[in-house]
Amino acid sequence: MHGPGAHWYAIIDGAQDPRLTALVQQCRTRLCLFKGKLDPALEAAAPWLVLIDQNEPLLPTWQQHGRGANWGIMVLSPLDIEDLRRHFRKFLQAMLPDGLVALFRFYDPRVFNTYLRSATPEERVPWFEGVLQYGVETEGGQAMHQYRCDNGRLIDGDRYIG
Repeated sequence: MHGPGAHWYAIIDGAQDPRLTALVQQCRTRLCLFKGKLDPALEAAAPWLVLIDQNEPLLPTWQQHGRGANWGIMVLSPLDIEDLRRHFRKFLQAMLPDGLVALFRFYDPRVFNTYLRSATPEERVPWFEGVLQYGVETEGGQAMHQYRCDNGRLIDGDRYIG
């Protein structure tokens, strides 16, 4: 499924592998999900939104070395990168049961799979505003979930799962 004017993006979790910083920096179209001037160590471990370009080394390196390593998630969207960044920045914080606010590392495939599958339809819908599909590796990276949403109902590939 590929909508008109839609592009594949990745949200890369820089904290997962030291190779990711250089790979992200080689992407021409990239934005950090964190705002402002960051300490270099934090910048290296930050989540990065990048446009997938077949001519850049990120995708083939991910396919060869990143499977099962939780490097990030893929997103199919017609939005431009700035709008998509704004969209995902809304999800960076979560309120814990004790009232503390914590970083929500949704871009880790293990976290995203668990969250999306357990979310209510009302909680799920905002994730798909401007997003047609998520590609998220399974535990161990042997396969990909292809998540879409139909009126709050979660679809993985061609199967309704929630």
